[in-house]
Amino acid sequence: MKTKIIFLLSIVFSFLLFNFALAVGTTISPFRFDEMADPGQILERTIKVKNVSPNPTTYYFYIADFRASGELGEAELIVPGTMEGYSLASWIKITAEPLNLEPGQEKEIPFQIKIPDNASPGGYYGAIVAATTPPPAKGEGREKGAVITIGQQTASLVLLQIKGPVEEKAMVREFSSEKNFYSAPFLVKFKTRIQNLGNVHIKPVGFIEVRNIFGKSVARLDVNSNGANVLPRTFRIFQNEWNGDFGFGKYTATLVLTYGTPVNMGGQGNQSLFAETSFWIVPLKIVVPAVLGLIFFLILFIFFLRFYKKAAVKKALTEFGLYPIGSVKKQKTPVLALLLTSLLIVAVIFLIFFLIYYLFLK
Repeated sequence: MKTKIIFLLSIVFSFLLFNFALAVGTTISPFRFDEMADPGQILERTIKVKNVSPNPTTYYFYIADFRASGELGEAELIVPGTMEGYSLASWIKITAEPLNLEPGQEKEIPFQIKIPDNASPGGYYGAIVAATTPPPAKGEGREKGAVITIGQQTASLVLLQIKGPVEEKAMVREFSSEKNFYSAPFLVKFKTRIQNLGNVHIKPVGFIEVRNIFGKSVARLDVNSNGANVLPRTFRIFQNEWNGDFGFGKYTATLVLTYGTPVNMGGQGNQSLFAETSFWIVPLKIVVPAVLGLIFFLILFIFFLRFYKKAAVKKALTEFGLYPIGSVKKQKTPVLALLLTSLLIVAVIFLIFFLIYYLFLK
C-alpha cells in the first residue's frame, strides 16, 4: 500500500514540476552580442523576448554584469559595477517599463550602448536580463560580487571590445586525451584548457590533427567551431571526440589554434597556440588471438625442428653403424617433418605480412 502511495505522489510531483517549467518558459535572442566599437560611439541594438509558457507573463528588464562560472563556458550574472575594469552595465540603457506577453507572443525591445569618450581599450562585459519579478531596489543585495538570482530570468550577454592597443596573450595549460591506451572500437576524448592572460576576450579557433605511427593524418577535428570566447584572466575548456572501429599503434595529436585582433584595430594581429599529446590504440580482440596463434605456430615449429634434428642424428648414427637399423623409420619421416615445418614458417610469415597490411597500409 505504501509503495502505491509513494508511486502516485511521485507522479503528481513530476506533473507539478513539468507544469511549473512550462509556466515560466521564456526565450531571448540573440543569446550573445559580440561587438567592437570606438570610444564615444553609440550602438543601437534590439533583443527579442518570447513567452513560450501557456500563461500570460509580465517581464521586467534590468542590466547586470557577468563573469565566467567554471571552465566550461557557463555565465554567472552578478551585481552591476562589481567587475572592476570590465563592467559594461553602466553604459547600457533599456526601458524600465514592464512588458506583458501572451502565450506564444514575441516582441522586440531596443537598447542602447553609450560608450564614454575616455573609455580605455579592452574588453567590457554586461548582460540584459528579462525576469518575471522586478529587480531589487538599489542597495538591496548589492554587496560586492553578489550573484543575481531574481525569479525566473533569461539573459542576453554583451561582450564589447573598445578599439585601441590591447593586451592579448593566451597559453595552452593542458592538452590531453582522456586515457593513454584504448582498445577498438575506440572513443578518444580530447581536453584543451586555455588560459587568457590578456585584458580582452579572445576567440581561439583551430583544429586537432591526429596522425598514426607512420605520420599519416587519420583525423582532423575542429576546435571551437561555434566561436566561443575566453574572458580575460580566466580559463576555458574545449572538448573534442574522435571515434572509430579500428586502429593500431601509437597516435600523435597536434593542436593548432589562432586568436587575436587585427593590427589595424589596435590588436596584436593573429597569434598561434600549439600543443601535442600521444596515446596508443591496441585492438585486443585482434591482437590477442594473433599473438596466441603466433605462439602456437612457434611451438609447433620448435617441436618439428627438434623432431627433425633427432631423426637426422639417428640417420647419421645408423649410416655409421652406431645405431640399430630397425630403430629408425624410413627416410620419408624427416622429409615430411621438414615439409611441415616449411609450411608453418610460410604460414607465420604470411600472417605477419597480412597483419602489417591490414593494420597500417590498408
